[in-house]
Amino acid sequence: MIWTLIYNILFVPVLWLILQFMRLYNPKVKDREKNWKRLLSQIDKIKRDNYTKIIWFHASSMGEFEQAKPVIELLKKNNDKIKIIVTFYSPSGYNNQKNYKFADSLIYMPFDSISRAKKLIELINPDFALFVRYEIWRNHLWQLKKRAVLTYLICATAPVNKMLNKLPIISSLMKSNYNLFDKIFTVSENETKHFKKMKLKTQIITSSDTRFDRIVEKVNESKRKTILPKDMFKDNKLVLVAGSTWEPDEEIIIDAIKHFEKENHQAIRLILVPHEPTEKHVENVKHLLPNSFLLSEILNFLSFNRDENEIKNFLGWNHLIVDSIGQLLRLYSLADAAYIGGGFGVGVHSVTEPAGYGIPLATGVKYHNSPDAISLHHIGGLKIIKEKDDLIEWLNKLLKSPETRMELGSKVGHYVTDRLGSTKVIVESIEQELK
Repeated sequence: MIWTLIYNILFVPVLWLILQFMRLYNPKVKDREKNWKRLLSQIDKIKRDNYTKIIWFHASSMGEFEQAKPVIELLKKNNDKIKIIVTFYSPSGYNNQKNYKFADSLIYMPFDSISRAKKLIELINPDFALFVRYEIWRNHLWQLKKRAVLTYLICATAPVNKMLNKLPIISSLMKSNYNLFDKIFTVSENETKHFKKMKLKTQIITSSDTRFDRIVEKVNESKRKTILPKDMFKDNKLVLVAGSTWEPDEEIIIDAIKHFEKENHQAIRLILVPHEPTEKHVENVKHLLPNSFLLSEILNFLSFNRDENEIKNFLGWNHLIVDSIGQLLRLYSLADAAYIGGGFGVGVHSVTEPAGYGIPLATGVKYHNSPDAISLHHIGGLKIIKEKDDLIEWLNKLLKSPETRMELGSKVGHYVTDRLGSTKVIVESIEQELK
């Protein structure tokens, strides 16, 4: 109780002032604050009876919500009397997911004041609450505790700023916050060690990231519904899909491909997927890689029910440039190896989706933003590329030794499959408590 008092006296007023300031110049925050009250009316539309169970999920943004989805969908599959309410803090998360079919209501999380937390929880009246990753809302958690609502933190990771948490007042507050959860499911043994060092009263359970369950599900679906026929590339020795690439990635990749074309133009087929496939950027890439087709051109050609020989003759030995978004996961199903972009700029993009296909991976030097990339590099499944010659050497190795390619792909695949099952563990725990 003392920390709830301190939090509301010292922290809440400061956070409120910051929020008001952000409303002045950030249109997303302004939209969020304008609409959160209106969206609460959705909760009243949910039909309830004595058998209905209300489960509330809170995720900060889209990334965290991807971790919640496998749990939500398995709960829904197992029990048609469960109603799911989802809250977001991020406007981008809300706007991108507001039509998610497995949520009975999807709204904004109000500011973490006592009055707003009390109002929201009275409206939801949840039987269970789940917060994702490192979402800590003191007043909301306190109100749940007062109402004896079981509350889990799932896919839990250590706070990002570990130095800040070494300050006595902050570490003590965080310990008190985490003790408001009934169970904490971590993503790894390392994260469990962090929470156990805090000497919490809350039960800590070592699990894994539910994203891996989601990834395998998506991968299997993509294999069943490939965007292009795999036969289009069966004459290639190696198909390289370069996903979420930026200009520095593309310069190295295209220079390396041209090196192989001088020796054997049929050795490698490149499928290049720019992170931002604007018309101007695609034109620039096309200029650098003139012997290429746009994906839209190929899909248009295929729409006329061409036979295999017609497809081969049309495509020839040209590479592919993807000029649309939302195709990458399905395109990885065509790959013998993958290069993941961002490693020469903002930091590597998601390595877990291509890893789900069990293929060798490569990226640029900035990969430390991703724990998965660090782990995959450590086991040898992710090659770090510093310059063009590194990429040429890696591709040469994959071309000359199919055994090496299979060995590296196996390491990557096992990294994913060894981490499956956390969704089932979490759902079984919830269902057991709801009996």
